[in-house]
Amino acid sequence: MDKELEYWKHETVAFLALQSIAGVGFKTLYRIAEQKTSFRELIKTENIDYFEKKLSHKLDCSIKDSSENWMQYKLDLWAKGVELARSYSKRNISILFYEQDFFPPQLRTIPEPPMWIFVEGDYRILHKKSVAIVGSRKATEDGIWLTKYIIASMVGHDLISISGLADGIDQKAHLESIKYEVPTVAVLGTGIDSNYPKGSEKIRTEIVENGGAIVTEYLINQSYSANNFIRRNRIQAALSTITVPVEWKIKSGTAHTVNFAKRYGKFLMMPYLYSFDLQNEEIQLIESYRNGVTFYVPQNTSKLIEFLQEPKSTELELVTNTDNQLSMDL
Repeated sequence: MDKELEYWKHETVAFLALQSIAGVGFKTLYRIAEQKTSFRELIKTENIDYFEKKLSHKLDCSIKDSSENWMQYKLDLWAKGVELARSYSKRNISILFYEQDFFPPQLRTIPEPPMWIFVEGDYRILHKKSVAIVGSRKATEDGIWLTKYIIASMVGHDLISISGLADGIDQKAHLESIKYEVPTVAVLGTGIDSNYPKGSEKIRTEIVENGGAIVTEYLINQSYSANNFIRRNRIQAALSTITVPVEWKIKSGTAHTVNFAKRYGKFLMMPYLYSFDLQNEEIQLIESYRNGVTFYVPQNTSKLIEFLQEPKSTELELVTNTDNQLSMDL
């Protein structure tokens, strides 16, 4: 076996094993990875104090009674990791670490990057040119129409779609992508095993079966929180070449994705219909951004499709105070 492949196989087993320890959570493992500490070497260590300190976790006294108990604990821990790794492999779930060649390069360059991602399905599509379609959970008929319109405009241009699997605009973006054979990626705000939102299992299965992927940085069975979804939004923005907020408000979850796209210098594109108020805050914010553009549709369809294929910066200056409206520390 190739040495590098073997190294990451062992890191995966160790990473999954450490997650199985009650009380060891996301922040702890993130900090360990950020410090470039090998998960495997941590399990191999003979120094119990070092192990406890790194994991911010006190072991049961019985484990520390003898070197034999300590060794047996680590063997059992490793066996649990192997069991989980085999289970995920059977489900076509990969774990890509920050320093691996297959890790999406666009995720490496952002502030506070994910140290790993779980990917169910084809991880290779994460390296393709992509369009994130995001918007309200309470979608209107106009919002649904615009979502279908954007996906239809992507057909035949070797693009993939990205969204967040939430009710409303997100799920419509995934479903329309499947309908038009556009590979689609769902970025979760929960662990890869979590059923959230409730009832989304069928869509998840269809995404994977049709060449797409489910992506998350969260640990096994990790539940949702408001902060998790904000962090999730940075991954959507970072993975995408263009972010398309379809139906949204300045103060909304979608605004976080827009803000991250601006921070990362990504392209923002907002389509609108005759019913839109051209003086609304959302259109003005997009048009004030140097890499932002709006399209009146369907009249500007040809220009919109050209932008999806080859996005170009506008000559407008970034309005700093507008940026500050959306600032959100992670």
